[in-house]
Amino acid sequence: MHIVVTGANGFIGSHLTKALLERAERDPAAWPLQRLTAVDLSLNQLPDHSLLRRIEGSFADDAALQRALTPPADLVFHLASVPSGRSETDPALGMAVNVQGTLRLLDMLKAQGNAPTVVFASSIAVYGKPQAPLVTDDTPPLPTLSYGAHKVIGEILVNDHVRRGWIKGCSLRLPGIVTRPPEPNGAVSIFLSDLIRELSQGRPFTCPTSRDAHTWLMSIGCCVENLLHAARQTFGERRTFLIPPLHVHLGSLVQAIGEQFQIPTIDRLIAWQPDPWVEFNFGSYPPVQLPLAEAQGFQADRDLRSLVADSLASGY
Repeated sequence: MHIVVTGANGFIGSHLTKALLERAERDPAAWPLQRLTAVDLSLNQLPDHSLLRRIEGSFADDAALQRALTPPADLVFHLASVPSGRSETDPALGMAVNVQGTLRLLDMLKAQGNAPTVVFASSIAVYGKPQAPLVTDDTPPLPTLSYGAHKVIGEILVNDHVRRGWIKGCSLRLPGIVTRPPEPNGAVSIFLSDLIRELSQGRPFTCPTSRDAHTWLMSIGCCVENLLHAARQTFGERRTFLIPPLHVHLGSLVQAIGEQFQIPTIDRLIAWQPDPWVEFNFGSYPPVQLPLAEAQGFQADRDLRSLVADSLASGY
């Protein structure tokens, strides 16, 4: 089996790559990995491994992509993208990578002729600020940022390539994944990871939302398990899923961090300074009800305490 991971050096990509190598060693019957090709602009977060091949460059570059898909891929995790903030400030780059690059990848996979499986990392950005009081499996996308629009286009492209029998696979709408490393990555939502990391270390933090903001979160460990699960599933006509997130009240998240790390005065460490744009786009998410995603085997973190513990196990 030849697996390709685009965006392999990113937060999710690096954890997924390490998990794939571990699964191949632990359970080679389930994961008969012969080669794992990691593609990203840099690859300094990945371990040395005999099965790992590194290709430094953009997946949207034809030469790099051609190298990545030689020999033909059997399974592709397409995680690479220009994130939300960068796509807003550089719309041409966002379109070139997120839309045109994704189409080029899918067409090259089509040309292989072996109908490989693709797991496309979409985003809750497709919803914009959800207008409904409850988000379900059937809530339509209504993006308010270019990044969300790019992800909707990617979902449509994946779905059409699957419909025609050119590839197999699905699109997964990922919620906020925590806890990301402290360096900026162009995603506005990174403040959610900063909140968990800083408060758990007993350091003060200024949050750009109100205490009563609600968002959708998932730990990196839970995210990786859902991605691996998707790669082994057979899908019917529904091929796009919102992975069940925890619907998190930020005030309750702060209290859970305080309880887990025995910081009784944690309220003194947090300053709530709502930014209306951030609150609108990242702090106004409604509850979810996702029986179809759950029936397909996708899962949320058990509770806030497990989310905090698992997210910080990433080492950041």
